[in-house]
Amino acid sequence: MKELATVILPTFNGQDYIQQMLDSIYAQEYRPIEVIITDDASTDGTVSIIKNWVLSNQEPDLSCRMIMNDKNKGISRNLTDAVKYVHGRYLFLADQDDLWQMNKISRQVDYLEKNQDCIMCICDRSVINAGGDVMCPSLFEYRNADLGKRDYRKVINSVAQYPANCMCLRTGHLRNIFPIPAKIKSHDTFITIMAAHYGKIGYVKNVLTKYRIHGKNLSGQYAIESNKNMFKAWMILYKSFRRKKKIEKNDTLIIQYELQKRFHECRGKSLKKIWGYEIKNTFMDTVKYMLRNLEKRGRFCK
Repeated sequence: MKELATVILPTFNGQDYIQQMLDSIYAQEYRPIEVIITDDASTDGTVSIIKNWVLSNQEPDLSCRMIMNDKNKGISRNLTDAVKYVHGRYLFLADQDDLWQMNKISRQVDYLEKNQDCIMCICDRSVINAGGDVMCPSLFEYRNADLGKRDYRKVINSVAQYPANCMCLRTGHLRNIFPIPAKIKSHDTFITIMAAHYGKIGYVKNVLTKYRIHGKNLSGQYAIESNKNMFKAWMILYKSFRRKKKIEKNDTLIIQYELQKRFHECRGKSLKKIWGYEIKNTFMDTVKYMLRNLEKRGRFCK
């Protein structure tokens, strides 16, 4: 008998894409699945869509729990509250506007079952636009990612990113991985650092997540590559620069404090290496970095 897999799906004003995401969870070839949907006080039609979906997709091996917040708590608090209801042996974190390949859960669970030294595995993801067209077939390839297993030392000291929508996590140590501090901006990196105390981080080379970028969530990391309106691209890039500055400054201190509190250790300045690249002092330095990446890797937008 297969082990229960839990999917946590935080939502907030996601009516444009939530139906497609839910349908891709239902289409998973893996069973049994437990879905925990936690809505962060949406003001659009998200809750209504979810309720209708739950009523229309009831089956013995697919259970759904819906939690509705009275007020907006933010992604970190939302995830922390949802973890209290997890019963599965494996945990997946979903984004409301993405899509999953039908073998995502089965492929990642299979990896962890075959690699008992790993507590978490990360799958590859493609980038799609608002209409679902593929803009980048593989972010592992785009970033020239090192796909070797990472122990705690490598997680701390290597240049890497650990996207939440690509995670599969063993749940045996959730009480020490969570809660996520409310002021953390990069919750996926926080989860990875805390989880790495209990096992290695592995990589599944298959593209199992379709990461959707659009007007409301567009990451500054792909602003120039994926936006034909250059003024808008620069504005997104500037906002992303400011956010990354805050992440490097604030998240480093928060993670250092949590490491001391939970594991009695301190990593200090070495944590700065975790953010993918060290943020420069000026906005133009960041722009130059992005342009160098474009020249090196080429535009992936169609």
